[in-house]
Amino acid sequence: MTLIAESGATKTECCLLDGGGAVRARFMTRGINAAVMDAEAVAQAVEEMASAYADAVASASLRIFFYGAGIIGQKAPEALDAALRRVFRGCRPEYGSDLLAAARGLYGDGNGIVAILGTGSNSCLYDGHEIVRNIRPGGFILGDEGSAAALGKAFLADYVKDLLPEDVTTDFRARYGLDYQGVVSLVYGTGGSPSARLAAFAPYILSLCGGMISQEGAEYVRKMAEDNFRGFISRCLCRYGDSVREVRVTGSFGFACRELLTGLGREAGLEFSVFEKTPMDGLVRYHSGSL
Repeated sequence: MTLIAESGATKTECCLLDGGGAVRARFMTRGINAAVMDAEAVAQAVEEMASAYADAVASASLRIFFYGAGIIGQKAPEALDAALRRVFRGCRPEYGSDLLAAARGLYGDGNGIVAILGTGSNSCLYDGHEIVRNIRPGGFILGDEGSAAALGKAFLADYVKDLLPEDVTTDFRARYGLDYQGVVSLVYGTGGSPSARLAAFAPYILSLCGGMISQEGAEYVRKMAEDNFRGFISRCLCRYGDSVREVRVTGSFGFACRELLTGLGREAGLEFSVFEKTPMDGLVRYHSGSL
């Protein structure tokens, strides 16, 4: 049997395949980022994976492909590797980054530009076997252009400086009840993930583009969303050279904005050809073919 796990900070998507590559089960558990979680938290998350489908634990020849945040190259943090080998006794774990998961899920053995657009963002050039170039994302403070967190950050930055159109400001304040101090406390407060808190505003911001506000307000917010993606296109995607111009995207934020991205990519000479909320379907096809 084969267990494929693709993990981010908030959730882990798992798929269990039988010896012929057929899907036996598919489930979600809590996220694992072994680079920032302590060993006890990692162990608890792995045990949750095992309890979700006990047959995986009982398999004497289980092969695990674990992709996730905090994995660099093909080497897992010690706490994660130890937990998997203890809980899934006799397993053979192999590791890859979330970016490699996106590349294999979107392209399989093909080649092109990969984009992850969710809470954060990332990208790479993939040759069908490995990642050959990666423009470092920088996180929500130094980068993450094109992400939901970057859009939330841009919106709140204009809000606290009174740069938003008046009706947008009024609508936002009525919806969330946040004044200047409230925004500062929300963003800089302790606990949780600041980038996730910023990203949580993205659905509301996008809704303003066609919502019950003035044309001026809708155009202002739409330009903000476009500028967010233009930054990602110019600072990341266009730097992979002219030889490859196809881009495939994974991530719920990118999927939600696929029409906008397609048009902006066309302006830059890029073809956004595929949008997937997660790379799991592609990972199943990729690993089924190797069994």
